[in-house]
Amino acid sequence: MRDLKARWQTDVLDLNRGDPMRVAMDRYGAVVRRLAEKHRTLFVDSQAPFDEVLKTRYPASINWDRVHPDYVGSMVLARAFVDAIGFDWTR
Repeated sequence: MRDLKARWQTDVLDLNRGDPMRVAMDRYGAVVRRLAEKHRTLFVDSQAPFDEVLKTRYPASINWDRVHPDYVGSMVLARAFVDAIGFDWTR
């Protein structure tokens, strides 16, 4: 059975990878990924789903400060987690 302890990547809700805040968050995410590997825990990449959503939505439409998601952003996070633990959406 999968170890359900998860490490969450810190994310920033902005597609601009050159933005200083995004650069810092991506570095933190890399550290969290390495820690998850080291401790053999599940890593949930929370930035990748936001990057996908933000291809078609303006960032302020899912959060007010580029960090704290609203109800839509919360669903993006929830879906990332349940996908990572292998939830079958077709059942």
